[in-house]
Amino acid sequence: MYFPSHFKKHKAVELSTPYLNGQDIGVLRDMPYGFRTVGDVGCGPIALYNAMRYKGLEPDMSKIMRYCELTAAPLGAAFGTFPFSMGYLLRHFGVKNKMTLSYKKLVAAESCVIAYWTKRPIFGGGHFVFCVRQEDGTHLVYNRWSNVSEARICKDMREVVKKHCLIVGYILK
Repeated sequence: MYFPSHFKKHKAVELSTPYLNGQDIGVLRDMPYGFRTVGDVGCGPIALYNAMRYKGLEPDMSKIMRYCELTAAPLGAAFGTFPFSMGYLLRHFGVKNKMTLSYKKLVAAESCVIAYWTKRPIFGGGHFVFCVRQEDGTHLVYNRWSNVSEARICKDMREVVKKHCLIVGYILK
């Protein structure tokens, strides 16, 4: 769905940090995304933005949001970004990736975008995060919690997502 007024609103927002965290605080909270806001359902575009930044690209949040609204947010983003569209979105913005449903491959990945169920599958809602595996085996997770403005270090992948809650992952190349 196309929301012409959103692009101008997104352009006016200044992002003060290189990586985005805390979708429900600060300037991100009230940015429109479909019929909702980034604070409610904007974790997909945030994960995409962070993946682009990690790969050395210059992400433009207004363009990311517009493209996500047009191609990957069905029903006016009522339920956020469609999880199986993230690979296409990443490729569109210049990030090579490989989709996986393998938990083991995500654990071993240097960097990835993960979509998972937050509580019970389907009824508990989903969430996207961007993860970077550190040299010591821990994972630096961006936008892990919607109300925390810093990336979170998780000691292992189970702390990020439980196996039975994984929807899909995208390993960055």
